[in-house]
Amino acid sequence: MMISTSKLRFAMTSLVLSAGLTGASLFTMGAGANAASSMGTVPLVLGVQDGSPGYTENFNPFSPNQLFGYMYMYEPLYVVNSLNGTQTPWLATSYKWLTNKQLQFTIRSGVKWSDGTPLTAKDVAFTFNLLHKYPALDLNSVWSSLSRVAAAGNKVTFYFKAPDVPDWYFVASTPIVQAKQWSAVKNPVTFTNPHPVGTGPYTLQFFKPTEYMLKANPRYWQASKIHVPQLEYLALEGNQTSDLMLSEGKFDESVLFTPNIQRTYVNVNPKYYHYWFPLSAPITLRMNLTKYPFNHVQFRMAMAYGINKETLYKQGEYGYEPPANQSLLAPSQQKQWLDTALQKKYPYNYDPQKAAALLKQMGLKKNSQGLLVDPNGKPLTINLEVPTGWTDWIQCCQIIKSNLAQLGITVNVQTPSVATDMNNMFTGNFDMAFMYESTYADPWFVYDQVLASNESAPIGKVAAANYERWINHPTDVLLSQYEQTTNMAKKHQIINQLQKIMYTQLPVVNLMYGAAWNEYQTNHYVGWPTAKNPYAMPSNSYPDNLLIITHLKPAQ
Repeated sequence: MMISTSKLRFAMTSLVLSAGLTGASLFTMGAGANAASSMGTVPLVLGVQDGSPGYTENFNPFSPNQLFGYMYMYEPLYVVNSLNGTQTPWLATSYKWLTNKQLQFTIRSGVKWSDGTPLTAKDVAFTFNLLHKYPALDLNSVWSSLSRVAAAGNKVTFYFKAPDVPDWYFVASTPIVQAKQWSAVKNPVTFTNPHPVGTGPYTLQFFKPTEYMLKANPRYWQASKIHVPQLEYLALEGNQTSDLMLSEGKFDESVLFTPNIQRTYVNVNPKYYHYWFPLSAPITLRMNLTKYPFNHVQFRMAMAYGINKETLYKQGEYGYEPPANQSLLAPSQQKQWLDTALQKKYPYNYDPQKAAALLKQMGLKKNSQGLLVDPNGKPLTINLEVPTGWTDWIQCCQIIKSNLAQLGITVNVQTPSVATDMNNMFTGNFDMAFMYESTYADPWFVYDQVLASNESAPIGKVAAANYERWINHPTDVLLSQYEQTTNMAKKHQIINQLQKIMYTQLPVVNLMYGAAWNEYQTNHYVGWPTAKNPYAMPSNSYPDNLLIITHLKPAQ
């Protein structure tokens, strides 16, 4: 199962990240022009995107169906390391908050588009106003908080409807397009952009349904940092074919879910074949809080105690995705943000006896057949959804079924199509389901997407992200307060209170930390991010990919 890397604001496709036989994460490599003596001699070959039955040419950076090569043609104002939040000025050299409703960027001089014309502040303002004019292009929903964008000289000022400090990230990460090219496009929503003009390190060399090639942009403003002459994208055609190509060393970088990665990949050529699966936000068990018994906190606590996360980790996820605590924070955020006192007080380790006691407090008890029944004597039966073909998650669901059977709960594991599963989540037509949460540099985003009332919707209507339908006024107040402050002490206080809601109310149950699949070779190029040097999130993540391409060098 391949994923879309269109970074929808609340990641409607993000649950694909960790699941599926080939649950592709997010990543790629690129290169620009440099002195011939330091340029590599071979393309960087990438296996990062599903190509069944073939690629459809689309380099529109605002299309949900774009090809991943756009990430090396279009650049943002800032690059933010999504693992640790480090900010790197890119097309902008700096920014400042004029007030908590006015954000101003200074645009870098000397940057040229690939057609040789200069980048200006007007291009930046044009890009955002284009998203305003055509809301279907606004994948990050920046105009849900913006009211106006204006350029003057080398400055671009963003005016917000209300204080919304975290949205800096989405503004800073938006790819910038050329006003000259896009002002002439009749319908930017359907535009497939066959002749991209960008500021990035690559331009399109050729396109075929089975592969396409990018070549170094000779006008790139950071040419001295680019050492890869070409990027070659090969269409992934299914699990068996992709895994075989991986083991044969056909990819310099890939994002494939591969069981027994050490044996099937690394041990084939341990000198050059490597992997790093960095951990991100938790995979959560979403429960439909509009239904009984999920609307009882005791039941949600019982799920936290009654599911063996260690077994999910070691058997369901092949030892890749360890058990998650209940904070909702990604591992990379916990050193700075985790409330360790709450974690010690509410560890939620596997304890079926405690789970049984919580269920008894609800008035549930076992009948003569050993089935848990409600106060009316009706046996408790739950449907647990997981997309068809996502073998690791299906395996996890079978483990959960077995765990809950010990408590007397009957679980029916259902495996609808991806489209049906997602639609059921969006509209609230489910009992329980798995969800892969998104990781952003600022922890506010994951709390907002999971818990904010305005990201929910009535049953039957499409929810943006709060699929479990957690409606809680104190939560909304905390999220709003965070949006309005730049004070770090106050931010920590608010995040601690949001963690307390997670630990004591369990709007969702955190199961395990999702892994970003990432296999790479060092026989052609070196300088990849690693666990010891996590300077960027690997696995095809925009705009981390731009950090990585400026680090890669030819192998000696």
